[in-house]
Amino acid sequence: MDGMILSTLVATLIESTQLESALTEGRQTKSTPKSAAFPEPYPDAAYLRALLAVDGLGNLSVLKLLRAFDDSPAALWHASEAQLALHLGVSKLSAFLNRREQGLPLTLHQREAAQGIQAIAITDVAYPALLKEIYNPPVLLYVKGALEALSGRCLAFVGTRKSSEYGRKVTEQLIQDLKSSGVTIVSGLAAGIDTCAHWQALQGGLPTVAVFGCGLDILYPASNRTLAQEILEAGGAWVSEYPPGTQPTRYTFPQRNRIVAGLCQGIVVVEGDVKSGALITARLAAEEGRTVYAIPGNIFSSGSQGPHDLLKTGATLITQGTELLSDLGWDASQPSGMEGQSPPQVPSLSDLSDDEGRLLQAIAFDPMAIEDLPRATGYASAKINELLTLLELEGLIVLLPGAKVCRK
Repeated sequence: MDGMILSTLVATLIESTQLESALTEGRQTKSTPKSAAFPEPYPDAAYLRALLAVDGLGNLSVLKLLRAFDDSPAALWHASEAQLALHLGVSKLSAFLNRREQGLPLTLHQREAAQGIQAIAITDVAYPALLKEIYNPPVLLYVKGALEALSGRCLAFVGTRKSSEYGRKVTEQLIQDLKSSGVTIVSGLAAGIDTCAHWQALQGGLPTVAVFGCGLDILYPASNRTLAQEILEAGGAWVSEYPPGTQPTRYTFPQRNRIVAGLCQGIVVVEGDVKSGALITARLAAEEGRTVYAIPGNIFSSGSQGPHDLLKTGATLITQGTELLSDLGWDASQPSGMEGQSPPQVPSLSDLSDDEGRLLQAIAFDPMAIEDLPRATGYASAKINELLTLLELEGLIVLLPGAKVCRK
């Protein structure tokens, strides 16, 4: 009987000890952020993804918090509630703590990597040094393609989507003047001047960077799908501060403009009215101490009003690409970042038949309806369809959904 009593007492003691241990573990689990249980360290990008997902915290808020915590995303993420309360109001603090309870989004980088996308934290040595200098640099930068293209001698070309023949010719000539200079051409992949700048960079053997106003898995506009792919194939890059899946909106493009300006030592404004996005980009560049260049144009053209306004307020007038190199102190003989690669071989008008050349001249760089071409050329629809096929095979045009076409 004594043995049975002793066994019962021992079993009761063990059960009590296990219960107390479970209760203690439960209290610790409840009071400890889930992320604290993860092994350390994680890449800074993992913390920044989570911080940017906190309700009420935008890029600038996260940037200021980072600076308060010695530019350490991990230190910020694991900070005590009392430490965070010094920098966050009640509602934002609550949102921060609630988000932290969910843990770090540790699988997103795998999805991004599968799409060829890198997430570069502002604390990473690979982050572009010039971009880091601006007032509100993206704390997380998504890049697809050659990361080194962001750290060279970068020059932006911007202008209206409704570009004129004059604006396109000026863009072509200036960028052709920069051949073999090693300059990286940066623009926003939009229709008009942006598109012309990217294509001319490719044809001149220069690296080019497209800054997106959406996630890098969304090609906008769709008409530039071919152009975007050729940028990557030629050693350039796509850049965005927006995670994959982010759709373009009227608000994302003005935000995108500060990245275009921030990546570059100088910015060339070709065409645009006084309220255009190109002028916004130019003013952002000037505020960040970048050199702004403007192209003079027809005083009766609305597209010249923006550049002329900039010239009146201190922008530098240029008419040749060599003037850009001289003003920025860049050696024109610097080898190109794409040395050893053959630029795309694009036929000139002299290589085309008379019919092909006439049709090509009638096709705009911006998307236009194919049904408008018979009236513009005098050719029958059947002949136009035949010629369009030839021009597409020669890489001179892009056929678009909705029976539309545009020049490359």
